[in-house]
Amino acid sequence: MTLNDIIVAALAQLDRGHDAQTLDIWRDKLTRFANEAVVDLAGAYKPRTTETYTSDDGLLDTHALSLPCKKLLSITREGKQEAFCPGPASGVLRLGGGPGKVEVQYLYVPPEMSAPTDAPGLPAWCHGLIVCYVVGRERAAGDVSLQRGGNIYFQMYEAGKAGLRPHMGEEESYRLLNRW
Repeated sequence: MTLNDIIVAALAQLDRGHDAQTLDIWRDKLTRFANEAVVDLAGAYKPRTTETYTSDDGLLDTHALSLPCKKLLSITREGKQEAFCPGPASGVLRLGGGPGKVEVQYLYVPPEMSAPTDAPGLPAWCHGLIVCYVVGRERAAGDVSLQRGGNIYFQMYEAGKAGLRPHMGEEESYRLLNRW
């Protein structure tokens, strides 16, 4: 779903029209709610990616990665794990192997949606939950007599969010490691 599809679906759930004028009226508010839902769902789903980073000075700047880095998971060089430690500034890490090319795996926060054609940076099966959140937030912000109607949407959202898993059943996700 695109942002426009999410807004149209939310307006349909709210029994409001989805013509161009109605979309213009509600777009900013519902976009803000949709972005809040994406950030919340990303916290539960924990989307991760791996990308190649070339360091000239032995430092890794997490702000230079293609997506906003929430947590660094691992750094590998030529297939071997590499140690890293805090660098001279926040968001900068010192690589144990010095300068060179490394593979960085990290958790990220999906970028904000603003254009009608933007899609949330989450899998398609999460998009319905975004609609539930948007409808719940809008109903909770409305008239006191309508606020109770938002509870069911929040319950559906929370139930769906509880079912999200940050892994695909990998063996390492179930293994207990004794660090001491």
